[in-house]
Amino acid sequence: MMSNKMYGFLLMNVASVFFLCSNRYCQKNLLLKSKAFKVMRISFVILDITRCYGTERTTTLLANKFAEQNHKVSILSVFKEGDRPSFPLNEKVTVDYLIPEPYTHKASVLSIFVQYIKAIIAIRKYYQHNPQDIIIGQAFLVCFFLWMSGYARQAFACEHYKYGLYNRPVRAFRNWMYCRFKKVITLTDCYAQEYKRHGVETTVIPNMLPFPIVDNIHAGNAKKMISAGRLQSEKGYDLLLQALKPVFTKYPDWSIDIYGEGDDRVMLEKLRDDLGLLPYVHFLGFSSNIHNAYLEASFYVMSSRHEGFPMVLLEAIACGLPVVSFDCPNGPAALLKDGAGLLVEPENIQALSDAIIRMIEHPELREAYAKKGLQVASEYTPNAIYRKWQTLFME
Repeated sequence: MMSNKMYGFLLMNVASVFFLCSNRYCQKNLLLKSKAFKVMRISFVILDITRCYGTERTTTLLANKFAEQNHKVSILSVFKEGDRPSFPLNEKVTVDYLIPEPYTHKASVLSIFVQYIKAIIAIRKYYQHNPQDIIIGQAFLVCFFLWMSGYARQAFACEHYKYGLYNRPVRAFRNWMYCRFKKVITLTDCYAQEYKRHGVETTVIPNMLPFPIVDNIHAGNAKKMISAGRLQSEKGYDLLLQALKPVFTKYPDWSIDIYGEGDDRVMLEKLRDDLGLLPYVHFLGFSSNIHNAYLEASFYVMSSRHEGFPMVLLEAIACGLPVVSFDCPNGPAALLKDGAGLLVEPENIQALSDAIIRMIEHPELREAYAKKGLQVASEYTPNAIYRKWQTLFME
């Protein structure tokens, strides 16, 4: 993700690339107008489908679901770092790569600017030769490319991150730009309200479950916790490690498996070792079969400083796991409503530690939270979420 300084540089140079978009909004006849037909051509645009983060996973799930309904689905990956998509794709889904090189936000400003120019030109050419019924841009940067290439009016913009992620000037530009799209899709009502205050037309459609809901609760007897996410500051694993110190002092027969990769892994492993938690805390990297990992644990712990829509929480409760989480903005409270989990004050290390100990000591509490969680998860089945998208497309 680019720094705010780089975005500022980009915005100052928007005028210099406007020549690429002299006809900024392409003629409407470039896109098919047959939405009334059952079968539609749907194109998902993503920065790099070969990466293995949440946006890539949710894009894959949506593409697979639409393909199952016999729509003609494609994923347009602007860049390509890996050999193939990180998550399984339906054989009916086609993937096209525009720029066969990785995107990097750590290069020089000039190099990043050149990448932007290449992306804008490539997207414009692609859709001139491959008209679509529906275009769905995944996240701010990709939507910027769509806007500059002239396809904002025909596209939906999906926002996966918190509203206040960028500084005020960047947010102002983003809001202005999003007003040029058909509609912005947010994951939570809280973020939708923020956009609506700035005149952006918005619809809330949460992520869908990647696997079936279990038939019964799984608040088992395994003395193991689980957590999953990017090993970066916003996920708060430094806070979690500090909270776990008194937990494992009191219950040394318990452990926690943490799945995910990120820039902070080395730092977090050092902190774990410095706290004397090496025997109890296992950093296991990325897993392509996280479902089985959930089923082997007794409860899930989330320590995020902020969230967009915590997909891992949804997956955990769908697997019958109770949850302990910081009540961070914005997402855990919506999923753990009405007693589906144990929420504590954001970034309060002692409160998180106490809540984990409480969950360990009270198996009946784990069972009660797990039962409620299964009820909440039923609202996010693929069929339920697909109907929301179908309604949006028919508007």
